[in-house]
Amino acid sequence: MTPVAVVAIFLLARLAPPLEGLSAQGQSVLGAMVAGAVLWITEATPIGLTAIIVVVLLALCPDISLSAAGSGLASEVVFFLIGAVAIGAAVEASGLAERAARCLGRMAQGSPARLYVQMIASLPAFAVLVPSAITRNAILIPAYRDALERMGVRRIDRSGRMLMLALGVLNPLASSALLTGGLASMTASALLGGFSWLNWFALMAVPYYALLFGGALLLRAIVGPFERGGEIAATSTPKQHPLSAAEIKTLAVLAATLTLWLTDSLHRLSPAVPALIGGGALLLPGMGVLSWKTFEGKLSWGIILSVGASLSLAAAMTRSGAAAWLSQHVVDQLAGLASQPMILIVALISAVALVHLAITNLAACIALLIPIAATIAERAGLNPVVCGLIVTIVVDAVILYPVQTATNLLAYETGYYSADDVRRLGLGMLLLTMVVVSLTVFYWGWLGLPLTQR
Repeated sequence: MTPVAVVAIFLLARLAPPLEGLSAQGQSVLGAMVAGAVLWITEATPIGLTAIIVVVLLALCPDISLSAAGSGLASEVVFFLIGAVAIGAAVEASGLAERAARCLGRMAQGSPARLYVQMIASLPAFAVLVPSAITRNAILIPAYRDALERMGVRRIDRSGRMLMLALGVLNPLASSALLTGGLASMTASALLGGFSWLNWFALMAVPYYALLFGGALLLRAIVGPFERGGEIAATSTPKQHPLSAAEIKTLAVLAATLTLWLTDSLHRLSPAVPALIGGGALLLPGMGVLSWKTFEGKLSWGIILSVGASLSLAAAMTRSGAAAWLSQHVVDQLAGLASQPMILIVALISAVALVHLAITNLAACIALLIPIAATIAERAGLNPVVCGLIVTIVVDAVILYPVQTATNLLAYETGYYSADDVRRLGLGMLLLTMVVVSLTVFYWGWLGLPLTQR
């Protein structure tokens, strides 16, 4: 679909009489959402240009100023990304990424298949050390990119596509199995009445790890077999040298930054603040390991603009009532399935995936949908906590285009895979999520959290 056709869709929503229950502003914002989602999904325009178009369309909606339309660019998520990119660039510039790549190559014995299996297997443990999936990608992407290059894997090869897709789409699942893994789990826990760390892990580790490892197998089936021929590169790997001064500085800053992240309950700083402190320290002239010019070359305006525009869009959907209107229609459509709990669960999963297309911010989407899921549960005689946990899992697991999550966008910017790859994996993950959740409700019942309340 051409950009002209997409803009025509927005103009139709902007100029047509509002639908019943929807304000003129809400209908216009809904039109902007459809326009942006279509452009991001089809890649008819570069992602950064799509972000600019979305901001302009929001500014053309009734009673939305340009500052409000671009408010997402001032979000702490954007500044967190800037700090994370700086840290990732320093890991690469200092030589730590190359050192890690050599280590990964030796462990994998030059085999992309072994590299993939080792990466998937290590994600749960790594998530404990580095809870934020965005931060993990900032650290891991340079290392795995260098490892792939040392094995002779090109950007167009299947092996690189599999590894980077796994980092973008599957990597966040390791975080949300932990209560402290990110905004998604923390937001859901707060809305559902609070969980202890162990209680959350007991309930959510099984479905999230099933989706992580099952998704890895699914990704292998979708993309195809790994290329061979990287073994010669691994056997020629030189011996490791002692850590350089730049590597030591980078490790020290990483340790200090991680300490601030892990002790946030004490100092109450936003995660963006330690990221900016760490990134700034690594950029300091004479003390850091990264020049500003190098950093500018690594910082993608496409990422910054896309994340900012998606956050602005999510906020506008909520403020204008468009999100509530859309969600209420979902509730109305699901009301007739009250007598068939398992079919209702499958329909709920599909509905959440649909709404998540419009509301890209994970925490905002979860905050909006969990109360709605609780309403559906009460009408159908289901457990509201179970339905709320299902919403959280679906929002995390089903990603259908790159801009839906910042974590995926970081990996997407490497150029190893396309939006079509994300969509194919996302549809497969949607089916896998239906299967995993349908089985998980029995596991939750065994733990004393039944699906029904009758």
